[in-house]
Amino acid sequence: MMYRLPQMDDEAILREYVQEHYDHGEEHIHGSCRLASTPYREWVGKVHRCAREGEGVSGRSLVLLSFDGDRLIGMLSVRYELPRDLSESIGDIGYGVRPTERRKGYATAMLRHALDICRGKGKKSVIVGCYKDNEASAGTIRKCGGEFIYESDNFTKGRPSLYFRIDL
Repeated sequence: MMYRLPQMDDEAILREYVQEHYDHGEEHIHGSCRLASTPYREWVGKVHRCAREGEGVSGRSLVLLSFDGDRLIGMLSVRYELPRDLSESIGDIGYGVRPTERRKGYATAMLRHALDICRGKGKKSVIVGCYKDNEASAGTIRKCGGEFIYESDNFTKGRPSLYFRIDL
């Protein structure tokens, strides 16, 4: 797998990625930092600004495109400077895999890459969450060392999420 920040010339492949989610009845693009609801140029600028300087209380973070060869497989969000309260609400890591590429091990590879980034940034543990009804994501988190710590609807009110701690 190859990971990199999005560029201006990635717009077409990202629009196709978003459309595939919509075609599968999904409205939220996980790990994308609001890609679908932000003008593209503005979104790329924000992603690069967050990587360089950070954004307010959230600190620096990365939104990475995840490729297998030339194919965009998913998106990975690594929020390695979050204060504890935000970490416990939105999680330190978010990821999403395009619907046609799920159940192929990509989410595990992406999460492991994010854990390596967090280790490199000096973090000792991270919190990763998923919706309670997303058994595949919960399994991925557990496979990467996640230990269940609590259930809450912090991320999306009215939709329970499970939160896991992964010691690094």
